[in-house]
Amino acid sequence: MTAKQIPASKAGLPSFRLAKAPASRQSVTAFDLSSHERARAALDFGLGANDPGFNIFVVGDDRAGRMTATRAHLEAWAAARRQPPNDWVYLNNFRRPHKPKPYRLPGGSGRRFRDLMQTLVKDLRELIPAAIKDPGSTEAIRAEGMRLNADLQREIDDLREQARTQGIDLKMTPQGPVATPLGEDGNPRKPEDLTAEDRNAFAAAMAPIEAALTAINQRVMAQQEQLRASAIGAQRQIVATTVAPRIDYLSTEFTGLEGLGRWLTELREDILDNIALFMDGPAETAGGHAGPPAPGQPNSAEQRYAVNLLSDNADQKTMPVVVEARPTYENLFGSMEYRVDNGVLATDFTMIRAGALHRANGGILILRADAVASTPGVWEYLKGAVRDGEVRIEEQYRTGSMPLTGAPKPKPIPLNVKVVLVGAPRWYYSFLSMDPEFSGYFKVKADIDSDMPATAANARVFAELIQQEAAKHGRSCSTDAVGLLLGQSSRWASDRRRLAASFELVEDIVAEASHRVADRKKSVVELSHVREAIDARRYRNARIEDRSQEMIADNAVMIATSGEAVGQINGLTVRQLGDHSFGSPARVTARTYVGEQGIINIDRLTGHGGPIQQKGMFILGGYLHGLFSRKRPISFSATVTFEQNYGGVEGDSASLAELCAIFSSLGDLPVRQDLAITGSVNQLGEAQVIGGLHHKIEGFFRTCEERGLTGSQGVIFPRANEANLVLRQDVVDAVDAGKFHLWSVRTVGEAIELFTGLKCGKAGKNGRFPEDTVFGKVQQALDSFDTALDREC
Repeated sequence: MTAKQIPASKAGLPSFRLAKAPASRQSVTAFDLSSHERARAALDFGLGANDPGFNIFVVGDDRAGRMTATRAHLEAWAAARRQPPNDWVYLNNFRRPHKPKPYRLPGGSGRRFRDLMQTLVKDLRELIPAAIKDPGSTEAIRAEGMRLNADLQREIDDLREQARTQGIDLKMTPQGPVATPLGEDGNPRKPEDLTAEDRNAFAAAMAPIEAALTAINQRVMAQQEQLRASAIGAQRQIVATTVAPRIDYLSTEFTGLEGLGRWLTELREDILDNIALFMDGPAETAGGHAGPPAPGQPNSAEQRYAVNLLSDNADQKTMPVVVEARPTYENLFGSMEYRVDNGVLATDFTMIRAGALHRANGGILILRADAVASTPGVWEYLKGAVRDGEVRIEEQYRTGSMPLTGAPKPKPIPLNVKVVLVGAPRWYYSFLSMDPEFSGYFKVKADIDSDMPATAANARVFAELIQQEAAKHGRSCSTDAVGLLLGQSSRWASDRRRLAASFELVEDIVAEASHRVADRKKSVVELSHVREAIDARRYRNARIEDRSQEMIADNAVMIATSGEAVGQINGLTVRQLGDHSFGSPARVTARTYVGEQGIINIDRLTGHGGPIQQKGMFILGGYLHGLFSRKRPISFSATVTFEQNYGGVEGDSASLAELCAIFSSLGDLPVRQDLAITGSVNQLGEAQVIGGLHHKIEGFFRTCEERGLTGSQGVIFPRANEANLVLRQDVVDAVDAGKFHLWSVRTVGEAIELFTGLKCGKAGKNGRFPEDTVFGKVQQALDSFDTALDREC
């Protein structure tokens, strides 16, 4: 077998022939692509499974539309199921004010209930004082009070007359009754004129009078308390009559709602117990709450009877789909707000605020996995909410601080939500490996493939998505423009037979091309606009690539593109910088000499070579021994390195280059410097597939082009990589013109024949290779090494 030369028609972007520019159908989504088919089936299953733990983790590569496409799919799924969620309100717990209660209402009813309660309090502020101050409603109480005062005055007058008969004058003062002894003339006597006998007589006479006064005072107090109770009862009856029809209306309006009827009954009683809240001042009513509110309690009727509408779904006609971009504890689970009252922090149930779990309750909550992982503590609380089926509001930021007197501790709200985590594969497997409970809470994996077959069906959907994106910018794409974008997608997939699922990258190109069209006041994105956008994007990101090529051009990095050399091969490398990947040539050299150390990997010895690269070196040793040591052992030493490598080397894609360099050095065979090679090799000498082929070829092509194409330069790569030829048009044009060449090989022998112009040779029955072949010359060198070693012994 010999190396296969690749024509230009098989080297560039694949051609997608579309009969006409596809229309933009809004019904088409990324989930119509086969790359998303598995994920779509998983999503639909997970959404329909109501058993605990069937939450979903959407796994997809960056820029594959894993978030945007997933959100659109979930929103479409939810919209097709018109299941509006319930409203949730927090109401004052009159018996245990520090534990406000949540209540469930049908979607949209919460807003109406809140408005009706506001109207109720506003009306009662006017109606209750007016009813209490109405003269007709309090006349009986006033008449009873006047009667009691008249009876009191009559009893006191009778007691005074009785006291006079005992020689005592009894006067009533604001400080109480004052008793004075009287003389025989009926005039008061001075205290200094009284003898001891007079004082004793006065005290004896006062005893029954004081007892009578005490009895009068007790009767007065009892009568006043009775009057006060009557006044309170009358006020309660007045207020109850005023309140009853309005609360009855609320009870009828919201009948059958779990717990709300009982709360309305409690509300009726609480209003009667707190009539003062509706008066201009506590002094204007004989009963009700007249003192300051307890810590953490609302200090007005508007606050005490407020409706905290935590989840308002009046405008939500379908199942909610909520995306929380920043999943802190407060953003997910809700929080408590504070106000300053007289310089002191205060809060109550009206200041409870909802989190994303409340807004998504009854629907779907979408979270980014990386955001959840990077927010301390949130994962454990999220698991707890999913496990317990309820969402609690706790003040995490107050942990360890002094408790705030009267701060509410809201009762939890029942939770019914489908949690969808979205993230890159590394996050899925991080959760899976770090938390043994993870698989119990997220039982459904929706895996988006990184690419898809370039079938007609996928190409059609892809093209329609392209038109959708162009339509967002008020443009459309020509057939040729769509074809180029499809070809670019194959380039991103590094495979002519496939399309990359990274549709967001295509969206970026379409957006940039649309802007270029706008600058020229046209409505159609043509092939030239797309190509300009692609080239501009590459130019913006290629600063480091350009600097690397400048160093080669200046011979700061030594790369030969013509002539011949022994033990020196142009290998190919790829650098990935996140937003840009590019290839460049790297000189691989080998020096062989008498010894028994075998292959010495200089990069590995200095800590620059990785384990996979070292594995490749061991494989080379196995291949050489299998090729030349079947009849007798061989001994040699060979140092191999990437010249001018001051960073790391990892991977085995340079194994073919390293092996060819060793052959060249052992056989003292000059090899062509106008060729570069990439490829892995196994112990049988077979060339194996490698990655980044198009970047590597383009890197060497640029080096050759900047020095001047000679017509003999080219790149050798494994036959299995032919489908990965998705080269830029300038490289394809050079191949088509015969200025640059591409060869695929199955074995290392085919590659070394291209480098040397000699046949590899085939071993005879005695295990010897012909002397005028590559392997024959290598074998002769190995023999000479053995002879030298024997002489040393």
